[in-house]
Amino acid sequence: MSSIFEVIENKGLDLEQTDYYAAILGESPSKGAKSPSLWNAAFKGLNLSGFMHPMDILPEKLEEVVKCLRQDNRFIGGAVTMPYKIDIIPYLDDLESEAETIGAVNCIYRDKGKLIGSNTDGAGALWSLEKEIDGSLSGKTVLQIGTGGAGFAVASYLASVMGVEGCLILANRSNESRDEIAGKLQGKCRVKSIDWPISSNQLDNVDIIVNCSSIGFETLKEDDEGTFSLKYYSPLGPVNNLPRVEKVKDAEKQYLRAAIDSINKNFGRSLRILAAADNPFVFDIIYQPTQTVLLFQAKLVGCKTLNGVPMNLEQAVIAFDKATVAAGLRSPNSNEIRDFMSKVR
Repeated sequence: MSSIFEVIENKGLDLEQTDYYAAILGESPSKGAKSPSLWNAAFKGLNLSGFMHPMDILPEKLEEVVKCLRQDNRFIGGAVTMPYKIDIIPYLDDLESEAETIGAVNCIYRDKGKLIGSNTDGAGALWSLEKEIDGSLSGKTVLQIGTGGAGFAVASYLASVMGVEGCLILANRSNESRDEIAGKLQGKCRVKSIDWPISSNQLDNVDIIVNCSSIGFETLKEDDEGTFSLKYYSPLGPVNNLPRVEKVKDAEKQYLRAAIDSINKNFGRSLRILAAADNPFVFDIIYQPTQTVLLFQAKLVGCKTLNGVPMNLEQAVIAFDKATVAAGLRSPNSNEIRDFMSKVR
């Protein structure tokens, strides 16, 4: 069995500093993931000898990382972030029914030696959205862009409270995942699938726009063609055939120079669509940056907006509660966790 430090990219973690530990698993959570600061505020506030560490993982090492964590009884669980919310499932021992239905995991916890997958994205999104609009989603028309791991969770929870008079409109870069989710949600509310990128008339009568895609996310991305960024784009405009640059120190600046035409095209189309709409409420579940291009444009045209910070807080509250209760460290009490986590800035 490999040591955990042989299979993660960031090697300088001190896993011995506390009696037990949690981790957030992802491509590069060490570059700004919020969960560690939230979990660690709760550990400290509750006087628990625990600490959450970010673990940067290459795709080919994910299975080995999970094996290492399973073997270490000091690991109580944690969070799963992009791009492993679906990929991690075969390596876990079991899933909660909601996570199994959704087909994605953002939380894991240890229960009697087994690693259990859960999904708290949907509950966190619904909690933050209902709180912000100060009312029910029943009968609303919601356009959701993005139907990946977090997207399915959010759509499932939204559909469950919208009722038969509500309408959930789904758009995604991949029609396959969009149509699969639409089929699973039929019966909870009216569900429609539309092509992406959307057109202006598809926002007619839309009350709420929810972005669950990664378009607008802050961190640089890489693929076989090179380095690129989605930070400069809105999900209401096209992001096809984006340029790539070399992975260098100033890669973001180089990308901005190379992509100026595609950025302008995306920005112009997105702003025209929002300006023609009837002031929908705009919710972007991205929390890095706290103001995405979509939210910036929505504010420009007078729409009320919500970023992903409250959702990120609430899903962390639920996940921390699951992990520490299953580990026998405390009794369930989400309010006390929320009190400590909400003080994190």
